[in-house]
Amino acid sequence: MKRSNAITKTAIVLAVVAVTAMSIAAQDNNKKKNDNSSKPAPQHSAPAQQHSAPPAATQQSQPAQHQHSAPPAATQQPQSHTPPTTPAVREHTGGGPQQPQMQHGVGTPGPRNDRPNAYQPGTAAPNHPGGPAHEPGRTFGSSAAAPRITRAPDGGSVHRNDAGRITAVHTSSGATIYHSPSGVRRVEMARPGGAVVVASAPGHGYVQRPMVVNNTTIVKRTYVVGGVSQVRVYRPVVYSGVTLHVYTPVRYYHPAFYAYAYTPWRQPVVYNWGWMGRPWYAYYGGYFAPYPVYASPTLWLTDFLIATTLEAAYLERMAANAPPPPQPGPGSAYAPAGQVALTPEVKQAIADEVHRQIELERAESQQAGNPAAYQTSPIFTDNARHVFLVSSSLEVNSNAGACVLAEGDVIQLAGPPPPNSPTADTVVLASHRQDCRKGSIAAVQLQDLQEMQNQMRATIDKGMGDLQTRQGQGGMPALPAGAAGTVDTPLAAQVQPDPGAGAELTQASQEAGRAEEQVLNQTQNGDGASGPVNISMGQSIGEVTAILGTPEKTIDLGAKKIYVYKDIKITFVDGRVSDVQ
Repeated sequence: MKRSNAITKTAIVLAVVAVTAMSIAAQDNNKKKNDNSSKPAPQHSAPAQQHSAPPAATQQSQPAQHQHSAPPAATQQPQSHTPPTTPAVREHTGGGPQQPQMQHGVGTPGPRNDRPNAYQPGTAAPNHPGGPAHEPGRTFGSSAAAPRITRAPDGGSVHRNDAGRITAVHTSSGATIYHSPSGVRRVEMARPGGAVVVASAPGHGYVQRPMVVNNTTIVKRTYVVGGVSQVRVYRPVVYSGVTLHVYTPVRYYHPAFYAYAYTPWRQPVVYNWGWMGRPWYAYYGGYFAPYPVYASPTLWLTDFLIATTLEAAYLERMAANAPPPPQPGPGSAYAPAGQVALTPEVKQAIADEVHRQIELERAESQQAGNPAAYQTSPIFTDNARHVFLVSSSLEVNSNAGACVLAEGDVIQLAGPPPPNSPTADTVVLASHRQDCRKGSIAAVQLQDLQEMQNQMRATIDKGMGDLQTRQGQGGMPALPAGAAGTVDTPLAAQVQPDPGAGAELTQASQEAGRAEEQVLNQTQNGDGASGPVNISMGQSIGEVTAILGTPEKTIDLGAKKIYVYKDIKITFVDGRVSDVQ
């Protein structure tokens, strides 16, 4: 009898367990059905986060996702402010001053991509699948693999990457011709008086000249795009042993306008852009789509920034006769059917950065009447995890190997750059070509990152001007009293575009073209050309000098040393190659 009772009790327990399991499974199925039925239709929606009024200019905090930290204090000092005698050049003209003509039009925004972001702003950098774990403060060497160099008898040289693609040609006349992964050719040529000419596609480029205005050293660039000239001003700053040019506006907006730019609109604004039917937008259609409505001016400026960057890069390719590669078809890993790759989460990260840049400019505007009263700092001094929109394609090293950051890719600082390092680790938040995969860690030159931020600031400035022009039109709220117009700095009247910049660009392009052809012919025909010279990351100083000989110039920064040769610059950290340019 006892055994029978035990069997009966056991059977009852098993039955209860079975019923419970069936109940849980049913609840799970119902939950999934409810979740699917309540999930919104796949489309871009304006983020719920609102932009509040800016904090005090002296505040600083580590930005968390969808939150806005204050800009770096205007009085912050970088490691050194010694201006260089000849400013270095690292500008990518693919993201030049050319702006899309934002006109009213009709278009349908692309659907929303709800895939989770691989890296959330403000969090620790992830480990990339298949690659080594990321260690804090560790970089992956140069922002491009060490080149293989073939020298010509006249003193020129040809640089190739590991795949054999020509990345740069140095001529005996002192010109350097860079071949970007996108096919855009960029010429850099030094001129008397410290001037530098940078030419890309025909009629595109800029002429850079150092100037001293009111006892302040600045760098003036006259950009020329399609015959139209525009001037920009930069401050030369030395940071971590690297010369950086920091964008400096020559005019600012009124305080009331900056407040307008921060404040959410009372009603969401439906705005139709004028570029829906243009070729560049069709090309990037699987990657970017504007918001259907705008809750604040900052979100409007975010789409303006992205659209301007993508259109400028596309037009640069077309002008250089370098058509873009074919896009992956629908349903691919790049852009699954009905989705875009630039997710709302990543766009919000860009919007947060736009907000930070506006705050930074507002803080600078308070001292605009006396440009010498404050010191411009590079973006790396505030320890914030800044977000960058890549304006021109760039070869970099990552924890998954060498890869290409394409125009429109979105990257974020993984942390402060290590001391005396020419590169910083960045996390890929979104990738247009999927070459540098989303979530990977890529080492990017500090100069390239600074130029990306420069380009973003210049574009945001242009966007704020357009925002003023269109206020009260197309559903855009009117500006408050006293918000219209700009305030010129003392630099505005003293810095004007060079009238002969267009002719200088044309002449430099022609000279460099002839010199490059001569170098290529010599190295291809073997007319006394040397065999390839291979410089690898991690090589010792002795190994490098055994290959290249004694450098023309040596810069000793303690643990960091820079050897400058005629056609190559090599950085050593602790006696080993850490960067090659």
